[in-house]
Amino acid sequence: MIPYPELSDNELLALLHKESELAFSEIYNRYWEKMYSYSIRLTKSDEESADIVQEIFISLWNRKRDLTVRGSLASYLIKSARNLSLRYIERNIHLTDFSEKLTEIIADTSQNIEESISVKELERQIELGIEKLPKKMKEVYILSRNEQLSYREISLKLNISEETVKKQIHNSLKIISSALRGTLSSATYLLFLHLLK
Repeated sequence: MIPYPELSDNELLALLHKESELAFSEIYNRYWEKMYSYSIRLTKSDEESADIVQEIFISLWNRKRDLTVRGSLASYLIKSARNLSLRYIERNIHLTDFSEKLTEIIADTSQNIEESISVKELERQIELGIEKLPKKMKEVYILSRNEQLSYREISLKLNISEETVKKQIHNSLKIISSALRGTLSSATYLLFLHLLK
């Protein structure tokens, strides 16, 4: 009988390509908890993190015959957990806590981002970006971010349409992004852009 717990990741992958359910189970048992813990640090959601990890393993099994893993299996699985966690955050993050959530994510993923800058420095650069906004746009952004007003509340307060509020916030994020372009490492800046989509 094959001692699956003693096999290397590469050996398990080779068996997985041959549709070995026992190899798949060993990979699952070896990495499920690490992936879940990593995801929950980003999403802050037990249920969502469990779903994310489950989705990754379902995909792993469905693509078992032609799965290509570049680098280590551990890195591949953690990267998959990060990508799906960021996708969840992107779908659910509200513009009012955009800056706070961004710095939190970068703090939690700093070990996986080459040349990452300090969270305090990122916050300082974001504040400098906000200062560069046109007066009306800055007002809309601050009402949304600091006072946590909805689009409707801002439109009523400033006597402008909700569509205008939405455009102003969208444009403000683009300006802040542009201001940060020269100050962040390339990897961190790409993460920043990812959250703006």
